[in-house]
Amino acid sequence: MLLPDSATIHVCTVLSSCAFGVMFLGFWRIRERAPFYLLCGAASLTYAATLIGLAVPGRGLLVSTLLCVGLGAYNSFTLAAVRSFEGKRMLDVWTIAPPILSGVSFAALAILPDGAAAGRIANSVVLGVSTIALAAILLRTHGSRAPRSRRILGFIQLAYVPCYVASVVLDVSRGDQPDWLALIPLLSDQLLLGVLNIALLAMPGERAESALRRAAFIDPLTGAWNRAGLAEIERTIVLPATVILFDVDHFKQVNDRHGHAAGDAVLVSLVAATLRALPANGHLVRLGGDEFVAVLPGGIDAVAARHVAEGLRSIKLPVASCTLSLGMAFTLNGEQELAPAFSRADALLYRAKADGRNCLAA
Repeated sequence: MLLPDSATIHVCTVLSSCAFGVMFLGFWRIRERAPFYLLCGAASLTYAATLIGLAVPGRGLLVSTLLCVGLGAYNSFTLAAVRSFEGKRMLDVWTIAPPILSGVSFAALAILPDGAAAGRIANSVVLGVSTIALAAILLRTHGSRAPRSRRILGFIQLAYVPCYVASVVLDVSRGDQPDWLALIPLLSDQLLLGVLNIALLAMPGERAESALRRAAFIDPLTGAWNRAGLAEIERTIVLPATVILFDVDHFKQVNDRHGHAAGDAVLVSLVAATLRALPANGHLVRLGGDEFVAVLPGGIDAVAARHVAEGLRSIKLPVASCTLSLGMAFTLNGEQELAPAFSRADALLYRAKADGRNCLAA
């Protein structure tokens, strides 16, 4: 059976890994020496060095064991890079164990008479298992969807697993062709390694895009949603919903008497307290100045909604004289948007002002 030229594929994989490694180190130099880039570069260059070592004939047990450690280290460096990027602890059992187990699994069998093939197979099994573990970690989420580039990394890792399985099966069944164990992972590298490194490179860009998108929807002073954010909420919210419109009574006098810094402190404190008082699925929007709206999706009943609104009214602000007036309205059956409820809440807010302020009209 004709095999692809494994030597050429080997050289191509080494060169591409070196190229990505140098590129990551270049980014590390020009982007504030971020550990993420250094670890990505270490992963690529360690892999390239390991492949070069595997091409050297007549290796002893010690060198072969160290090369197996190098193969296992690729996953460790990749996971450590992702965790560094996300501000998490880099070293734990998932980053330390793969290279150690990879080396130990090979050495424990290779030391036996005629055990080199068994050692290679054991090393491939450990690499396959650690790759599955890495993919599971990358794809795991905690209450929200994982970033797109992180998911791509996870799926690429899973795509390597059949390659390890195939190489082991072929090596066991056709022991007279030891090239299979090295050839199939190298072929898979030609398909997957570039995508994996590009996904790593995409992570900072994806984060920057997400930050810009969030900044476009967030009020920079208070951290509440702004009007653009409200439009996004209206696009995705599930009706029915409750709308609570409120503002700070005589807020202009706060600025005139205490200064704009004090007025800003009132707004920041108000938003922080409001976010604590709202249910988990509630949204808070700064419409402008001291005017805010809380949107409670999910058809909350009138008693519970009034309880939330009264909780907002009783918020204590840094300037003791500050109080809140609120207007609360519900979306009605058949309404497809929030605008009618906003209009009713606005009219009720004016009624609360006319009734003496510091009260709720609903």
